[in-house]
Amino acid sequence: MLRQSLIIIPLLLLAISGCTGGGSDPVVAEFNGKSVKASEAFGQVKSRLIDLEEEVYRTKEQAINEYVDQKILDMEAQKQKLSKEQLLEKEAGAGAAAEISDKEIEAFLASKGLSLSDKRIKKDDVKEYLKFRQKFEKQQQYVAKLRETAKVKILVTEPESPKLSVATEGQPTWGNAKAPVTIVEFSDFQCPFCARAVPTLDQIKKEYGPDKVRLVFHHLPLPNHNRALPASLAAACANEQGKFWEMHNLLFENQAKLEDSDLKAYAKTLGLDGTKFAECYDKKVHMDKIEASKKEGERVGISATPSFVINGVLLQGAQPFERFKEKIERALKKG
Repeated sequence: MLRQSLIIIPLLLLAISGCTGGGSDPVVAEFNGKSVKASEAFGQVKSRLIDLEEEVYRTKEQAINEYVDQKILDMEAQKQKLSKEQLLEKEAGAGAAAEISDKEIEAFLASKGLSLSDKRIKKDDVKEYLKFRQKFEKQQQYVAKLRETAKVKILVTEPESPKLSVATEGQPTWGNAKAPVTIVEFSDFQCPFCARAVPTLDQIKKEYGPDKVRLVFHHLPLPNHNRALPASLAAACANEQGKFWEMHNLLFENQAKLEDSDLKAYAKTLGLDGTKFAECYDKKVHMDKIEASKKEGERVGISATPSFVINGVLLQGAQPFERFKEKIERALKKG
């Protein structure tokens, strides 16, 4: 199946982008004497096909790296007249690992929201796991050194996703304006999938910081969510008083409570000027800004939430942190 995808997906993408046959848009079907072009048929699934091509690339890249790592280890083992297993044990085995302290065990469990007070958790089991993880990390570090010496280069071409240019001026922003990576989010405060993305974005903030990643928020309240637009208006009014992200978090934490009284109560909770907030909200002062955000989404072809544009590359849905990390790391690598 993978081999078939390797052939089919690039062809579909070429057809969509109009690159086949010197920039032509090939006909992929006919009915009643009419022709269907690739751009027409595949337009609705374009982003999905791009995701598939990236998945194929990641699979190929992983396979190449694993093969090269094994070959490098084989060569080094032969040089030292050892088996591969003996080499790894010598360089990154139990002898190279430090003893796991009780503090490390407690810190690890705390990071997972657990503790030794839970009778289901065995201290020795946690210790063995941390030893295994430490040994694995040391092996990875050793292989990385060998790769650096061997000057490894991956020659498979990374797919280039179509770039989206999204306007960000005047939108709520977190991070340094000069950060090398910009993530533009199109979101709906009543969308459950958007709420799932909040912890992931918080993890991105924590791991990369404001000097590497900048977050920009675009309102995209969907018509089937009757309280999404009022919530966006409340967030925009909170932004007036410098509390957009605080209101953002409260709204997503309380998606079942987005009535007018709830929204005004959140303003009070955040210490905002209640009179000023109420006037802003009741008069729908920022409706034009929200409509402009919606039109910007339409302009770049975004109609679903949550959607993210990472340095021009589209990522749709409440994706896990690892998917964001892949795109952020690639963007940082490209400078």
